[in-house]
Amino acid sequence: MNQCFLPDSSAIGALESDGSAGLSKLSFFHHKVKKNIDLLLGETYVLPEVLDSFSEFSRALSGLINPEIQFSGAQINQKDLSNKFDIYDKYFEVTRISGMTYGQFIQQYLDSSAELINEIGYTSMSRGEVAYLLKGWEAANLLLLSIHASDTDGLYTPEEHSQAAPSDNEQRALYRWKLAHHGFAIFMILSGYCLDQASHDLEQDKLSSVTADWIDKAAHLFRSTTACMEFGNSFTSTVYRSVIRPDMSRANEEANLPNGFSGTQNLEYVTWRKKKLNFFSLLKEHAGRLTQDVIEKTELLRCYYLEDMHIHSIIAGRMVGIEKSLLQEGISKKGKSMAITAGDMLRMMAKRREEETQFILELEAAS
Repeated sequence: MNQCFLPDSSAIGALESDGSAGLSKLSFFHHKVKKNIDLLLGETYVLPEVLDSFSEFSRALSGLINPEIQFSGAQINQKDLSNKFDIYDKYFEVTRISGMTYGQFIQQYLDSSAELINEIGYTSMSRGEVAYLLKGWEAANLLLLSIHASDTDGLYTPEEHSQAAPSDNEQRALYRWKLAHHGFAIFMILSGYCLDQASHDLEQDKLSSVTADWIDKAAHLFRSTTACMEFGNSFTSTVYRSVIRPDMSRANEEANLPNGFSGTQNLEYVTWRKKKLNFFSLLKEHAGRLTQDVIEKTELLRCYYLEDMHIHSIIAGRMVGIEKSLLQEGISKKGKSMAITAGDMLRMMAKRREEETQFILELEAAS
């Protein structure tokens, strides 16, 4: 697995322009995504055809894997292991880049996406979750292609490269776990960008079908982060308990981290959450002027936002059972009682999300 290079701001709005680098590759990828969407989102499909399609999909994109992304020495940020975000990045093999260019980000996006696609066919993911990933890639491709228009459709012909995930069972579990977080980060950055664009339209009181499309993309890209977590947990609870959990515990101890990993250490999630809170605040402020299509797409975002936490609670129940999460264990070591399970904690958080988004259900009545 490659390292994941991400902008230090966790945002693509600050990316520096470098012409149209990577756009022909991106266009090639987009056409392959559309082909597989047509297959998976049709009225029905036959499983062997799906597997054959993903096998062809993987082969076609293999040339995008292991790119030599060029960075100057000044671009690569050194980690400060007293910083909670750097601790998280170090474990998940993420490197932050100053002055990241558009072409560098596109190459990282293609690289991580190609690795995910190559491994999907070997996982236990439902085809429904795979469809959510495909819709996320479709939204991401359209977004990235729209920032810099390309007239190079179809000109890229990749070379096939022989590559595979680790064959060792434990190493493969860790590979999926960390690669899933790379996909999660990229989709979260792109979703946040879309929320920013929709928020700008609200602030300027310039709502249109374009605003609704920004929210639609934000919703699908966010839902893809959930699907990435399904990908990352494509192993048994035995493997989670014997491989993943001890590996994270070692990383905690090495960093002298008092608690286990949590979303508060994930720069992408923390940044996205701020953008989400701003968007929700603006929705409330402009509730009386929202158009019907904006309201409908906001309801879609609400649906995926709630579904995300419920799916995380199901994953926690599957992997941890009645045990506490590493974060809860860290809190308990400080002498604070923490009797509920990891799944219970996430279900409580899901309830809070329902309360947070209740106002969205009332928007249509107010419009």
